[in-house]
Amino acid sequence: MTDLSLKDALSRRRTVRQYSGKPISIAALEALLHAAQGITGDDGKRAAPSAHALCPLRLFVVAGEVDGLSPGHYAVGPETLDLEPQHGTDLRAALREAAIGDPEWITDAAALIVIAADIVGPSIHFANQPPYGGRGMRYVHMEAGAAVQNLQLQAVAEGLGTVLVGGFHDEAVAKVLGLDAPLAPLILQCVGHPAD
Repeated sequence: MTDLSLKDALSRRRTVRQYSGKPISIAALEALLHAAQGITGDDGKRAAPSAHALCPLRLFVVAGEVDGLSPGHYAVGPETLDLEPQHGTDLRAALREAAIGDPEWITDAAALIVIAADIVGPSIHFANQPPYGGRGMRYVHMEAGAAVQNLQLQAVAEGLGTVLVGGFHDEAVAKVLGLDAPLAPLILQCVGHPAD
């Protein structure tokens, strides 16, 4: 990790769609997860803001080339950020098939961090705020945006590149990852060493 100012990290953040194939370190992966959803204070507050502290986001890792981590699918513990094995198979190819436009960077990236969310709880919690039932989902998307921006800036500090994939078939991605309602996938974040 380099010691960058926020201004430098912001100026260097770019979408990276070509990766070198070099593995990323488990320490870098852990830093990315902490930037997205790590607890940053004694009061349980997280790195990304959450409306009414509902914390509906759930992170998952699809590891392909991570030093110190076997290829596979992992759930990220919401409090501890521990990686909990879900499936011992590299699912990058299946996620590429579930994406729109056959984006090769999904299989070329060393790992994917998937941001999913409970889409029911916030809608119920904010049901009295107009538009009725829709306000909660707006907050979920705002939270996911904040989390992924934090992750991308941390990736810059780690010397890594990222590309956010939002174009995918929701049901197909949910099936690949074994996500059951009320969890729904929102973002596939590719991570790896840039090719150049």
